Amino acid sequence: MSRVRFEVTAGVLLLAALVAGCANAPKAKPNELTRVENLQAASVRWTASVGKSSTRDAVKFSPFVTDDSLYAVDQNGKLTAFDVQSGKASWTTELNKNITAGVSGDKDNLYVATANGEVLAISQVHGGVLWTSTVSSEVIAAPVAGSDYVVVRSIDGKVYALEKSTGERRWIYSYSVPALSIHGNGRPLVVADGVLAGLDNGKLVALRAADGQVFWEISLGDSSGRSEVEKLNDLDADIQIFEPYIYAVNYQGKLAQVDAAQGRAVWSTDVSSVAGLAVTATQVFVTDEFDTLWAFRRNDGELMWKQEGLGNRRLTGPVATESGSILVGDFEGYLHILSAEDGSMLGRVKLGVGAIAGRPVLRDNSLFVQGRAGKVAAVQL
Repeated sequence: MSRVRFEVTAGVLLLAALVAGCANAPKAKPNELTRVENLQAASVRWTASVGKSSTRDAVKFSPFVTDDSLYAVDQNGKLTAFDVQSGKASWTTELNKNITAGVSGDKDNLYVATANGEVLAISQVHGGVLWTSTVSSEVIAAPVAGSDYVVVRSIDGKVYALEKSTGERRWIYSYSVPALSIHGNGRPLVVADGVLAGLDNGKLVALRAADGQVFWEISLGDSSGRSEVEKLNDLDADIQIFEPYIYAVNYQGKLAQVDAAQGRAVWSTDVSSVAGLAVTATQVFVTDEFDTLWAFRRNDGELMWKQEGLGNRRLTGPVATESGSILVGDFEGYLHILSAEDGSMLGRVKLGVGAIAGRPVLRDNSLFVQGRAGKVAAVQL
């Protein structure tokens, strides 16, 4: 049984027993860590407490990092700004909300969202709430800022564009959520003239920024299979772009390189993932549903290597560095360092932040991680 969490839409009661069985299936035993020869050094510069972390699998917090500050939020709405060099807190705001998405931001504001569908814009300078807007249901993917709008995806099959200055709705795009789907949402991706969103039906859609009209859509999976579980093909992994192509991967589907102008797959290959991917000039890396790491050649999708040594360790999506390393976090709070060239293990460090569920954030030569023990860490690579 695949290690995923499911949700059932209203009226599909006949599937409840199947869903409960999958959700309660025992997790596969994680691989034991083996010794790494010639361990590469990665040191923890600082750690800091951010408050109470969510225990829900679908809620995965990552910090938002600028040149000067790191911002992190806990599940009760405690939002804190830290100095990015020292880890010293600059200010704290108590939002008193059940936060399920965030924190994200742009050059001026921060954005979080709640289980009740509230979206909040907050000043980076003093932590004050600038506006609150409400969408139709819970938001578990961090809002994404465009030039003058903010994109929000709710779990009931809707994508919203809100005015950045006021929170008023600019447009809404709706789609049909399958009767059975994985309980998770990937972040939309804002591009020059539009928005890219991965949907629960396995489709990647490009929307016009001005009005939300569809430029094109492409399916990454055909929903084939005899059972409802076999037909699952949610596109919940964050989309990546490396011009002129878009890269997306879905559950029980494919990794695809997509022509951004036409919405046409240049190449695709079978792989299943909800954790995510990373792209460099020559390679595409994927963490699959069993926590195997894959590396594909970027120009044609040919497999270069795979690393199965971290199987069932509930890995994050991969992060690629300019120095040729691949970084992933795991359920025990380890950061693993692998070679981009051949997938060999180069090193690891335990961060002391608890399980790492949200994707680590790379900035310059430092990595920033928020763990389920309610802490953030800055790591010097």
